[in-house]
Amino acid sequence: MRSPELLGSELDRVAAIEAHTVRAWPATFVETTADGWVLRATPDLNGRGRSNHALVPASPLTVDEYRRGLSAAAAFASAHTIPCGVQVSPIDRHRPLLEILAGLGWTIGEEVVVMTAETGQVGRGSAQGLAQEVLELSVTDAATRDWVDAWSHCDRRADVDAHVQSVFRRMAGVASFAHAQRRAAGISVEIDGIVGLFCIAVAPEERRQGLGRRLVQAMLARHAAPLTYLQVFSRNAAGRALYSSLGFRDEYRYCHCVAPPAEASSLPDAGAARTAPASAAVASDGC
Repeated sequence: MRSPELLGSELDRVAAIEAHTVRAWPATFVETTADGWVLRATPDLNGRGRSNHALVPASPLTVDEYRRGLSAAAAFASAHTIPCGVQVSPIDRHRPLLEILAGLGWTIGEEVVVMTAETGQVGRGSAQGLAQEVLELSVTDAATRDWVDAWSHCDRRADVDAHVQSVFRRMAGVASFAHAQRRAAGISVEIDGIVGLFCIAVAPEERRQGLGRRLVQAMLARHAAPLTYLQVFSRNAAGRALYSSLGFRDEYRYCHCVAPPAEASSLPDAGAARTAPASAAVASDGC
């Protein structure tokens, strides 16, 4: 059972987690519209939706509210010279928006699963009674050269330098950058009773040996906030199984959607939105 601090409606939890993510993974430019859309832009960091896509409020909206939000997102993206994108979150409350975007020819990205767990339970390594030797971590409040080297080796991203110069620089002093030499690396951010886990990665030569489990346990053993969340692509069956075995459970899903290069100048009416196709190409990594 969740602690009292975590009780509340489903939308309250979604809103709290999304608000935490906006602060924990800071974009270079952020604005909030009167309708509650959070507009984000990090022009130096391509391919990360949470750095560059507008975030809708958790609560369902009317078609007119969707129209205003999309207009604001398009203007904001144009001003910061980034592709126009929207994070539809949670999906089950914003199906009409997905139908509108599909009807306009937007690319609808793969669903991302937000999973949550009791921090203390995972940190103690007691989710299934599989306590193991605690992994020794080096932890700093900034992305040091050693941490970047470890993460680069484990994750093998092509945009490591862009992360270092943009979002990681803004996370300094708030986040905890943890690594076990070049074997595993990750980031945790604790704010207002919630911990977010980001960039969890294990070296290719170390995978399938339980190191990912030990990394998450060791990272969370350092935190006191009761709730932890992380994000994983729905297709990542191995990752979801690992997190489930640690005590994480599915909380909600979202997806990133990107406008076509020549975006339609107006939204379809409500009737057209209801009959729009429900599927489109899967976007690349951008959670």
